[in-house]
Amino acid sequence: MDPDSERLHLDVLVVGAGISGITAAYRLQTECPQKRFWVLEAREAIGGTWDLFRYPGVRSDSDMYTFGFPFAPWTGEHTMAQGEEIRTYIEETAKRFGLDRHIRFGHRLLKADWSTSSSAWQVQIQTPHEVLSLSCQYLWMCT
Repeated sequence: MDPDSERLHLDVLVVGAGISGITAAYRLQTECPQKRFWVLEAREAIGGTWDLFRYPGVRSDSDMYTFGFPFAPWTGEHTMAQGEEIRTYIEETAKRFGLDRHIRFGHRLLKADWSTSSSAWQVQIQTPHEVLSLSCQYLWMCT
């Protein structure tokens, strides 16, 4: 038996659970509900940049009405929001739409190779416990 025949296969693998990754997950869930996908997040928390940078005064340099999710408009008090407000907004939006169930925290993409013979990406992912090998049709980089 071919060892790759038992390999997990996803339709889409999204890398990053910040604003872009959560937007990608929302679009996949609503516009392609039959597609199987994961969102990889190397860190143990949602929010990308807004979780990583926590120094005093970190904030958006764009207004949140433009920068935020079109499917979950910003309702915060400040137009130029602080980092923690943005991180909370991302987290609450992911939970509200059930997008958090697709996120694999502590999962870092190590390697991605296109296979012409299988017409799929062959990827290696470092999890907290092991290195996973899987394939996907589409690799969406949201980092």
